[in-house]
Amino acid sequence: MDKIKLIIIGGPTASGKSGIAVDAAKLINGEVISCDSMQIYKGMDIGTAKISAEEMCGIPHYMIDVADPKTEFSAYDFSHMAEKYIKDIVLRGKIPVIVGGTGLYVESLIYPLSFIAKKDESVRARLYEEYLRVGAQPLYERLQRIDPDDAAKIHPNNVKRLLRALEIAEISGKTKSECAERIPNPAYDIGLFIIDPPREQLYNNIDARVDKMFEDGIVNEVKKLISDGVEWSAQSMQAIGYKEFKPYFEGLASLEDVKEAIKRNTRRYAKRQITWFKRYAFGSRYSTNELDKMLNDIKIFAERKTI
Repeated sequence: MDKIKLIIIGGPTASGKSGIAVDAAKLINGEVISCDSMQIYKGMDIGTAKISAEEMCGIPHYMIDVADPKTEFSAYDFSHMAEKYIKDIVLRGKIPVIVGGTGLYVESLIYPLSFIAKKDESVRARLYEEYLRVGAQPLYERLQRIDPDDAAKIHPNNVKRLLRALEIAEISGKTKSECAERIPNPAYDIGLFIIDPPREQLYNNIDARVDKMFEDGIVNEVKKLISDGVEWSAQSMQAIGYKEFKPYFEGLASLEDVKEAIKRNTRRYAKRQITWFKRYAFGSRYSTNELDKMLNDIKIFAERKTI
């Protein structure tokens, strides 16, 4: 059976990925799957710079507005849902174009890591009850015995990651480190195309994007989420562009403080994204003055025989 040809367009936030994905989809008869951990949430449009219907230019987009902001959504949930869309797109004779900067989501498609195990609420509840009863330290010491490599990456007080690591060990019978062997997905012929803009230009784009978020009404968007019952502790509200508003609504910060915090945190996030995508030695990288070449290379990849 032939491999599925998969085009992935990655890079840091505010680098122009969404527009390139639309142009690429037009060029190669493709459809777009968003690979963004925050654009999955309904009602979170301005703060996530969600692509508009006009910007889609008639190209179908998937994995946008698929989750309620009150709920959690994992890399497992993403890969499970995205793979269904990938198969459907291919069955209709089109090419899937994956676009986004959420590293773990990209990883879940390139390397089908078994540690992205489905959650078991009963196991999680039992571990959480144990944490409430005995505290984090005994559980951390257990993880050190089970999986010292992963324990070294987790702070003892990071309860969420600690309990998840123990949950994975119970569900899979393997440690997270044992499950995390990076074996490329044999079902896909992957072309990874990474936008790598000059740092100063990227930071200017980020500042302009955040300024536009405030012009477009991000404050009212956050107010509506709160009035709809989305709590600050929700996974969705941990997103940059939303979590920074908590001090403002508590009367501890001005809107200008919030704006500057969003800009600062977005720049830091962009740095982490750049570092993440450097791990993919097989990816092709393009500066912002090489986007025509990037599109041409995508076209060549799409037309070549699947390997």
